Formats: sequence, structure tokens, C-alpha cells
Amino acid sequence: MSKKVFVSYCHRQGKWVWHRLVPCLKAGGAEVFVDRERFEAGKGVVGQMDATQDAADMSVLVLAPEYLSSPYCRHEMERAIARDPRFRKGCVIPVRRAPCALPDVIKLPNPLYVDLCNDNDAAAWKLLLDSCGADLGATAPDWLKARDDVVRFLRRNQSVNLVVKGHPRYRQLIHHIREDFQPELGIVDLDQGPTASRPGLVAEILTACGAPASVPPVPGDLAVLHRVLSARPGSAVALLHFDHVQHREYYDVDLFSALRVLLMDSRKLVLLAQSRTPFAALLPKTHPLSSIDMKTVELQGQPV
Repeated sequence: MSKKVFVSYCHRQGKWVWHRLVPCLKAGGAEVFVDRERFEAGKGVVGQMDATQDAADMSVLVLAPEYLSSPYCRHEMERAIARDPRFRKGCVIPVRRAPCALPDVIKLPNPLYVDLCNDNDAAAWKLLLDSCGADLGATAPDWLKARDDVVRFLRRNQSVNLVVKGHPRYRQLIHHIREDFQPELGIVDLDQGPTASRPGLVAEILTACGAPASVPPVPGDLAVLHRVLSARPGSAVALLHFDHVQHREYYDVDLFSALRVLLMDSRKLVLLAQSRTPFAALLPKTHPLSSIDMKTVELQGQPV
């Protein structure tokens, strides 16, 4: 069962909390309680703080000088520590995000706190995520770097091959990219039955891009794909398990020629291809997609 984690922080650390800490906790399987997502307008701030904190199993305290000088933050800290003043239950996780002196209520019980002043400290991230019952299947710095690289390329309208090694939480990474950075990104899983045929794949791509259409059998399916996507300002789609392209005879040269035109000539489509084999090794050099300018981002999982 996932742990319910309340994140207590000052808004000086808001960007780090929203774009790095919370995504890692969520992708790792924790249920995150954070004011930005839970608080409602028209209701008392302190009352909502207390109710949200009480609904969680544990509290992560993101410590910084601004945190310790904030009455609201100290209120949350004191309520969290009151549940476990001797730090024996593991329900309060102090995280030092910026250099600061630990308050006596934390220093005197002398708990093992997490020092994340250096955001690239993989061991500190692991200590924090393990304490919250979260597992990315990769180090947090590697997972976040892959996220940032993919987002950077997509924002430049450049297609990306996300090469996955081992068992990192790549699905969660792609869904996080769509939810928080690229809301227009459609997701198509080539493991799903409808994608086994060419018209089925075309229909799934159009639906994922927010432009569902009636797709006729071969060869009319590609005419619909071209017509619908060409009429749009631009579309982006993630194809999960792209490795399947080398085994599906229905994914023929006509399909990939049509995709190449949309990707390279008209610039109406951007592709995020997730695979375990690098894109260049999946297709022969004479293949229509082999000339695509595809950026490579690798996400390496940790040994089990």
C-alpha cells in the first residue's frame, strides 16, 4: 500500500518541491499531499493545513532558513513532530534543502535527517525515497535528468528516442511530462491490441492527439492520418514499446514514409519513441525513418 506523504515547505523552495521532489515521490508510488494541489479557495489556510497534514501517514519537512522563520511552516513542523517527538516511528522526515541550523526539537532527538543541499546526491535521494516507500527503479538524479532532457527536446519540436535500460519508472516519467510540461502529448502503447494493425495504429495516434477520426482500411488509413494531422498546428505523440516496429509486418514502408513526411517535411508531428533498443538499431539504414533527426535520451535503471 502506498504511503500518504505530506510535504511541508516554504514557498522559496516551491520550484524544487513542485518540479523535483513531488514528481519523484509520485512516480515512485507515494500519494503526495501538498498545498498546491489540496487547498481550496474560500477556506481557512490553517484549517486546511491541519486537515491535510492529519490525513497523511508521514510528513516531509523541507528545511531552509526561510522555512524556520515562517510561522506557518513552524506550525506544520511542530504538529508533525508532536506525533513522534522522539523520532521513533519514522513518520517525520527532516530534509535539509539549504544550509541552516536544525531547531532543538529535531537536533536533540538526533534523528537521521536527509541532507539534500546538493540536489545531485543520489544516496541522499535514495534515503528520502526509501523512507517514503517510493522507488523510481533508477537514481533520482538520473530520472530527473532524463525528464529534463526529454522536455527540452520536445519544447524545441525535436523528436526523441527514450532508451530504457533495466526497470526504471519510465511510464510514470512520460505521464509526468504530459501532465506537467507537455499537455498536448498523446500516448500510444504498442503493447495494446488495437495497434497491431496499421489502421488500428493510425486510429490510436489520432485519438491520442485529440483528433479522433474514422479510419478506413488500408490504403485509405494513411490518407486520413495525413489529412487530419496536416490540418492541425502541430501534434506530439509518445509511442511506448517502439521496439515492436521491427516485428510487425503491417507496419510497412508506406506507414513510415507517411510518418517521415509529417515529422521532417511538414513538421506537423513530433515523436517520443520509447524503446529498449536504440532507434538507429531498430531500422535498417534504407528505412524511411532512418533519416529522422532523432535525439537520444537514456534512462538507466538500478540493478535489482
